[in-house]
Amino acid sequence: MLAEKRRYGSDAKCSDELSISRLLIPAGLTTQLKVKGLVASVREVVNQKDAFTRMNQAREQERQIRLAQAEEAKLAGQQRAAHIEAAKKELYGLFSPSLTPHVRGKKLEAALNSLFHAYGILVQEGFHLVGETGEGIIEQIDGVVELKGILYFVEMKWYKESVGKAEIAEHLVRLISRAESRGLFISASDYTEPAIHTSKEFLQHKIIALINLQEIVQLLECQNDLADFLLKKVYAAQIHKNPYCKPL
Repeated sequence: MLAEKRRYGSDAKCSDELSISRLLIPAGLTTQLKVKGLVASVREVVNQKDAFTRMNQAREQERQIRLAQAEEAKLAGQQRAAHIEAAKKELYGLFSPSLTPHVRGKKLEAALNSLFHAYGILVQEGFHLVGETGEGIIEQIDGVVELKGILYFVEMKWYKESVGKAEIAEHLVRLISRAESRGLFISASDYTEPAIHTSKEFLQHKIIALINLQEIVQLLECQNDLADFLLKKVYAAQIHKNPYCKPL
């Protein structure tokens, strides 16, 4: 009986509070509050959808960028391969029996410089220095290449006989007169033992690497990288004191 009275009293109190709230809050205001709540809910859903849309758009943009980069890399690779192939044909053309040794020697410089360009090696093509007192040409440079930020003066020869000490010494003089320079000697023929020994002794002053043209032909046939090949030759000269290393 007592519990029932308490429940009745509680129900009556809640009913009174509800009646008071209805009296204090007009019906129109209640409707507005419901509408605002609905609008807020809709806005939250829209914001979530917009965020999802933006995420999808960002992902799509990233995908398009990756596709464009891949296409650009593919095109660059194709162009590089085409340039290498053209330079390769130019070099192989020098072995034609119809060419005289003199013509081969002249064309070798252009062919090798084309090959350097094709492999992305920075090149200063051949040039000569003229004396300041009217001596005429006092020095002929076949080319200069840059590997890992270091300049290498390149000498290129197409002799029937092996390159001797005198020809090597001439190139070494060019190097010794230039600070922070190194040398590459590329020959269509081999090198004599005195030439190799002179180059090895010179390593205490300057780095020089001896290269046989057949090594470059082998590199092209194996589709190896020219810059990597040249650096291996240089490292062998620098570290192992071997100016005529054959890494292939």
